[in-house]
Amino acid sequence: MARFDPVTLLALIAITSGVLLVPCHGQDILGSLFRCRNEFEIDPNVFESLRTGDFSVRNPTVECFGECFVKRAGFMNDDFTFNRDTIIRYTSRFVSKEAAAEVYTRCTANVAPTLCVTAFEVYRCIYEHINQKWNTTK
Repeated sequence: MARFDPVTLLALIAITSGVLLVPCHGQDILGSLFRCRNEFEIDPNVFESLRTGDFSVRNPTVECFGECFVKRAGFMNDDFTFNRDTIIRYTSRFVSKEAAAEVYTRCTANVAPTLCVTAFEVYRCIYEHINQKWNTTK
């Protein structure tokens, strides 16, 4: 299976962040996003780029912002394990459940547990693959 760099889970959730105003089973996605932005003092332009799927700015602060967001949103635990049901439940709002499960597997199967980097890469991976499947009929 192909290995994706951690920037990719951050990407998936970022692409969907335009739709994040809709509550998701009690998850406070926008609140998590903005709390982490404030905690890591992310520049507003960089934050907007990340939120819209532009991952060209990458540094340790941005990567740790991504980890903060992924953890607060309930997608990843402190031990670098991912919450399959939470991720699939969230992403299946945008694509079919089958596509969401496929993206989850693709993006979390072969990640190395590295502080901040892992969550950022998985986030970007999910973002990019959900974007590719966006037109999938649910």
